Formats: sequence, C-alpha cells, structure tokens
Amino acid sequence: MDKKQHRKRKKVKRLVIAYLLRAVVILIPVTMIILMVCGCLYICEKFTKEDEKTDICTDIYTNTYTDTNAYTDTNAGNGAAPITSTADYVSKFCVIIDAGHGGSDGGTVSGKIIEKDINLSVALKLKTILEDNNIKVVLTRSSDENISLAQRTSIANESNADFFISLHCNYYEDDAQIAGLECYYNSPDATESKAYAESIIHAVSLSNDVKTRDAKTENYYVLRNAQIPAVLVEMGFLSNYSESQKLLSDDYQEILAQRMAEGIFNVTAK
Repeated sequence: MDKKQHRKRKKVKRLVIAYLLRAVVILIPVTMIILMVCGCLYICEKFTKEDEKTDICTDIYTNTYTDTNAYTDTNAGNGAAPITSTADYVSKFCVIIDAGHGGSDGGTVSGKIIEKDINLSVALKLKTILEDNNIKVVLTRSSDENISLAQRTSIANESNADFFISLHCNYYEDDAQIAGLECYYNSPDATESKAYAESIIHAVSLSNDVKTRDAKTENYYVLRNAQIPAVLVEMGFLSNYSESQKLLSDDYQEILAQRMAEGIFNVTAK
C-alpha cells in the first residue's frame, strides 16, 4: 500500500507541476498583452492631457481687428491716454490673470474693505479689455474661492501662456499717507518681467487719477515659481483712506484695468 500511495502522490505531483507550467506559459503572453495595452492607454492619455493643456492658451484667432478704435478710453477727459489698438493683428498671445487671495483668505482687510474682492473685480475688468483686444485670457480664479499659490503658478506653467499678472492691494500700517500703485518682478535677470513691470507703471502714470510708485524686485512665490514673464501689481494702499475709497470705485477700477492693459499691449507690440 505504501508503494502505491507513493506512486500516486508522485503522479499527482507531476500533474500539478504540469498544470502550473501550462498556466505560466499561458500567463506570460497574457501579461505581456495587458502591459502593452496599459502602455498604449497611458501614452494616449498623456498626449490627450498635453493637448488639453496647450489648448487653454494656444487657440489661434482667425479674426483681425480693422477698427483702430477697438477700445477707446471712457475717461478721456481725465488725462488718460487711449489704449494702443491691436488693429490688423492676429493674436496668439495669452495672459494669465491671477486675482490674489480668495475664499477664506481675504488678504488685507481695512474696515469693511476686503482685498480679495477688489482683486477679483479688477481682474474681471482686465480680462474683458484684453479679450476685446484679441488676447486670450485665463483666470486663476473667477469667483470667491481658495486657490493655493502652488495652484496659481501651476496654471501659469501648464497653460502655455505668455505672461502672468497677479493683482493685489497693499497695506502699510506705519504710515497711512503712503499711496500708489507698485509693480514687482522677480529679479534683475528677469528682463522680460522687468519690461512688463516698467511698462505697466508707465502706462498707469499717464492717468491723472492714479498715483504710481516704482517697478521693483521682490522674491514673491508666484514670481519666482512662474516659468513665464510674471509681475505682481499692488494696485494701491488700503491703509490710505483716500486710495482705499478709490479702489472701491467701479470707475477707478476700470481706469486701473485700462492702464494695466495698455502696459501689457506696449510690450507685446514690440
């Protein structure tokens, strides 16, 4: 009986090994096929995402502007120069407008004045002006929502945009008399960013209604992490009562948006 059982066990063992080998032989090509399919799907998905990413800002406009007064200054009587026209120009240019703060992050607060609301209001006005002049615009936020600094720069870096502008309001508690719009860029080596900052300051200074300060360097997160020309505009000081009241004004915000747009146009036209 022992010999029979031993032979039986050996036979069962051989059968098990044989079936295992067959299973391995079958599994190897099946696994290879699955891996190949997964690889193809991954490649397709990657290319699809790249297309979606670049499509944000690479739409080519087919219409051209023939009206040299495509956007006229509604405050012509206030000493503001008219915005440069983009007549007969087919634009591929894209701007990221970043309305600073948002959601639970109100930014600077002065009484009932909340910075995040002013930032978004001016951003929407600037968007309209740029789009009316055949420039593509992407907003980092279009409503009162929390957007991290990393998300803001990711939008800039992943959208194939040409320029990034972040809008903020300033505050200086030590001297309530200080006022004026300032524009920052990352470093002296950031020549394109510097050109935009100086152009915006110059364009805004043409308006008698807006006080300007300087274009200067600062190592802000969004400036040092943006991989495209980038500026951060402090549109005025909420610590200055007169300027804070102006910043609440829809007309004043429109002037700011118009002048910043002109500063952008003056660089892109070169």
